[in-house]
Amino acid sequence: MLWTAPAESPARAESEARAWLRRRPAALLPDALLALAVAVFAQLDILFDLDNSTRYGPMPPVVVSTLVAALVLALRRLAPLATAVVVAVAITAPMLATPLTFTLWGGFLPLLIATYSVARHSERTPAWLGVAATATTVVVVMLRNPDAGTVSNIPFAAVPFIIVLVAGRVLRARARSHSDDRARAQRLEAEREEAIQAALAEERSRIARELHDIVAHCVSVMVVQAGAAEDLLDRDPAKAHAPLRSVQETGRQAVGELGRMLGLLRGEGTRLALTPQPGTADLAELVDHMAGIGLPVTLTVAGPAHPLPPGVDLTVYRIVQEALTNALKHAAPTTAHVMLHYDEQSVRVSVRDTGRTGAPAEPDPNGVGHGLLGMRERVGLYGGTLEAGHASGGGFAVAASLPLQAAPR
Repeated sequence: MLWTAPAESPARAESEARAWLRRRPAALLPDALLALAVAVFAQLDILFDLDNSTRYGPMPPVVVSTLVAALVLALRRLAPLATAVVVAVAITAPMLATPLTFTLWGGFLPLLIATYSVARHSERTPAWLGVAATATTVVVVMLRNPDAGTVSNIPFAAVPFIIVLVAGRVLRARARSHSDDRARAQRLEAEREEAIQAALAEERSRIARELHDIVAHCVSVMVVQAGAAEDLLDRDPAKAHAPLRSVQETGRQAVGELGRMLGLLRGEGTRLALTPQPGTADLAELVDHMAGIGLPVTLTVAGPAHPLPPGVDLTVYRIVQEALTNALKHAAPTTAHVMLHYDEQSVRVSVRDTGRTGAPAEPDPNGVGHGLLGMRERVGLYGGTLEAGHASGGGFAVAASLPLQAAPR
């Protein structure tokens, strides 16, 4: 049938009714006015015989019956099943006791409105119960009222009844479809907002890692060089100029890098002359820089060097930078060795220092230091592995393996 719809839950129907009342504080007013209008026309019909109906039985029961059947229509959307049952009982009960006058405005019209309302505003089972109540009333009227119970009146009663029933169910199905569409659109909008927030959180995390790498490296270098300059001021002031110049240069680099990151956060990236992100091609320069500030470093490259994906390239550089900075900060005096190994499936990088035993680059290799956490996050982002801990012969070692073709996490 056209009006067949998927089963609905009573909780959904109740929530829809409550939501309807919340959305419209005056939601009952139109129905109240409709009920009042039907009641007035019903009484006028009884008084002036507007529909030329044949009079049967006493009139007081007819007046009361039509008033109840009409006025209860004010609740047709709030309680459609109860409205249909009350209309049916109000008309059927007196008719079973004695044949009474059945009018168009006071009897048939309330039955049609109640049938439409229960079909339009109720779920399947209550709708069929309400329709059964009103249909039973029509049958009782045709059996008890001699004027109504003629063969010629059957189409007159059945056709409008079927029309309002079908119209109510079809309109309900359409309304439910529109409601589902709106709910789906709201759900998609909520999912889109969640995706945006997740992307923003990931971007903030990436920027935080970059800031940590920049600040930690530059500040550590400045602290070490400032300490060296202080030692030289009393013994050889002329030699103190070199570490002080290094402090100045490192400070300028830090300020420039922080300016770039803050400009990115402010949305000024398009107006900044940004330099490319560092990568494996800059490792030699990083090694020379660390050697110049007091950490002798050797770099070994194994395997055929080839271009890496930009994210992997930056990750390798940041791991080496963080490991050498930690060695300078925690394990000095020491030396360090950087090993970079290429193959067709992955790139592996290891950094090992020869610092004091028991003085690792991080207090706990599995701890919560931002340096190791940042390394693990970077490596995990590309499906790689990271190992960090005390080396067997002393010092501290960091080793990472990054696949070249694995999908990002």
